[in-house]
Amino acid sequence: MYMSIYDYNLLNIKSQGISMISNLKKIIAIAVLSACFVVLSIFGTINLYGLKITSQNLPLYVGAMIFGTVPGALIGLIGMFVSQMVTYGFTGTTLFWVLPYVIIGAIVGEVFEKNIVKEKSKVRFYAFIIFMQLLLTLLNTAAMVADSIVYGYYNLYLIFGSLLVRVMVSVITGIIYAIILPVIIKSIKKIR
Repeated sequence: MYMSIYDYNLLNIKSQGISMISNLKKIIAIAVLSACFVVLSIFGTINLYGLKITSQNLPLYVGAMIFGTVPGALIGLIGMFVSQMVTYGFTGTTLFWVLPYVIIGAIVGEVFEKNIVKEKSKVRFYAFIIFMQLLLTLLNTAAMVADSIVYGYYNLYLIFGSLLVRVMVSVITGIIYAIILPVIIKSIKKIR
């Protein structure tokens, strides 16, 4: 069958249109999940001096697992940056607080893009989510140390004295996230 240049161009335009719609959906999802991150960082968080119990990471994990590395990193970047601006304003250590979420979003996105960990393998999934929460706690501890050095907000004894409690909270939070995330992702994938 012979295809004219007109037909070829029309076919090319249609495929680009589908690609643009797909990209637009991804951009909207990143914006919505970033907004959810900010809202949960403000209203879904219990903040006790040096100890933070939060649900803010759920949109970060969901976005990274569904959309991949770059969207996961962007959700972490946008969500935590806006959260920092709303809560503390821009300081010399703002990027230290934002960077851990960018790293976690990128790692989770990469792992799920490459199918290294699957939701169906419960033990690996739980271990991975708990590990990510522990890594986030360690990265946030580095941000606390930076704040302590630059501004004196935190006492180093408090930071490292509360580390064991913060690690236990991150393990518990990781378990809760690992239970909730498959249900959320399954529901979202049904809608898509």
